[in-house]
Amino acid sequence: IDVSHHQKQINWKEVSKEPIEFVYIKATEGATYVDPMFHKNATEAKKAGLLIGAYHFFRMTSSVESQFKNFKSAMNKHKMDLIPMIDVETDDKRPRKEVQKALDKFIQLIKDEYGVSPMIYGTQRSYNTYCAPEFHKYHLYIGRYSTKHPEIRGKGTYTIWQYSETGRIKGINKNVDKCRFNPKYSIKDILMPKNR
Repeated sequence: IDVSHHQKQINWKEVSKEPIEFVYIKATEGATYVDPMFHKNATEAKKAGLLIGAYHFFRMTSSVESQFKNFKSAMNKHKMDLIPMIDVETDDKRPRKEVQKALDKFIQLIKDEYGVSPMIYGTQRSYNTYCAPEFHKYHLYIGRYSTKHPEIRGKGTYTIWQYSETGRIKGINKNVDKCRFNPKYSIKDILMPKNR
């Protein structure tokens, strides 16, 4: 599953009784925003024994360096089990090449800091519009709310398919995004190097 403040208060002890392999938690957006539930969610999900990862909602309205600083500052307060994820859903009306150049720079900062490539999140539409096929070499977490698998432009394949935004999970009173692995991949593929 993946969560943010939209899910409100979460009872992670209850969530941990469900057959869940991992949780991605929204950490930050842009240069200054920190999700108000991030620290609580990360602390309590970890305490409940779940594998956690953090994601950053990428914007073109502030510098890559300031966004990375924001993400790193929030993320480093917790021991993450999973590789970082960058959520790319908007171009903020900037040219595609500019978005890709900025995203490349953000990815490099993550590689330099954590020694690992991040996962890229996008809806099927946003990924194909802003990222495909130039970012196919990374693990992809693609949202397509359907019984049909995500279709990626070019010769890419997804690692994780976010197939529902209306999932119900014990311990979460709101709808939650549910995801599943592409059969070619497993949790081992997205663990931070020290956890492999």
